[in-house]
Amino acid sequence: MTDLTSLGYPQGYHLGFSAILWWIFIIVTSIQGVILYLNARKSELINVKEMFRAKFYLYICTSIQVFLIQVGVFFPDIFLQVYIAGGLVLTISLTFYFYFWEKNLTRIKHIPTIFTGLTTVVFFTSLIISLVIPDIPNILRDFLTLTGLLLSTISSVLYIFLIFIFSRNAKGGNITIVGWIWIGGMIFVSTVLFLHNPPGVSFFPELIVHYILPIIYILGYSMAFYGITKLFPLISSYYSQIQRCVVHRGTIEKGTPIHYCSSCGIVYCDTCFNQVIIQDGCWNCRKGAERESEKKRGTVQILESDKPHKLKKS
Repeated sequence: MTDLTSLGYPQGYHLGFSAILWWIFIIVTSIQGVILYLNARKSELINVKEMFRAKFYLYICTSIQVFLIQVGVFFPDIFLQVYIAGGLVLTISLTFYFYFWEKNLTRIKHIPTIFTGLTTVVFFTSLIISLVIPDIPNILRDFLTLTGLLLSTISSVLYIFLIFIFSRNAKGGNITIVGWIWIGGMIFVSTVLFLHNPPGVSFFPELIVHYILPIIYILGYSMAFYGITKLFPLISSYYSQIQRCVVHRGTIEKGTPIHYCSSCGIVYCDTCFNQVIIQDGCWNCRKGAERESEKKRGTVQILESDKPHKLKKS
């Protein structure tokens, strides 16, 4: 039978103060995730809905990951498999979230999505190996866990970079205090990811890993939640500034027709409007989807600015 103390966990880990802190994190993060989901349902803009919904998945999957670890300590023989399964759940949600972020807001060649995708592959490979070979050689176990830890930390740093890009562009080149709070929260989260010892790996003192990190994690996710709820609504004005088509996600260039839905003001390029929206109705408010007379209610305008608003490439 596997002894949890051999995996770097203290005696009574699942019953002590550390466990209480991690369960508080699970409860707080789950509640925040539900609030994000409700915000997604209430939002009137499809882009904001997508981002809130993607963030909801991320928060809930983070809660599931920590929940699996806390439950896994009661089953030490399969603890490693449960730990890896939790990491797999989280990295899948991260890949999904990064994909939506890059699709909607940035153009950085899908680098965060690629990194989180690689992390998912590492966790999936580790899970398969641990199921096939229950007693994984220490050198292989350390390599897989440290690789996953490194990729997760890099992905978290890239996420901080994405927050910086969005906060800067959404406010005309200046990052607000709310943006810095969000960035600070994710720096805390990145710190936890880096300092938290995977099973069988012990780099940092028990006091830090099991008692201080849960507090930092709670604080980090709460700060990020505050930044999310305050900054995501700015996506509406942001999309209006850069004139990005909701259908194909591209920026509408100067001198080309722009179609605005007369009901919600969402923007479409001429090609997507004529090939998709006239038949389907507005993707955001769905007005005009039932009657032909309503399907053609969008108004056409031409960009007249000499310097159209575009999202800077990073």
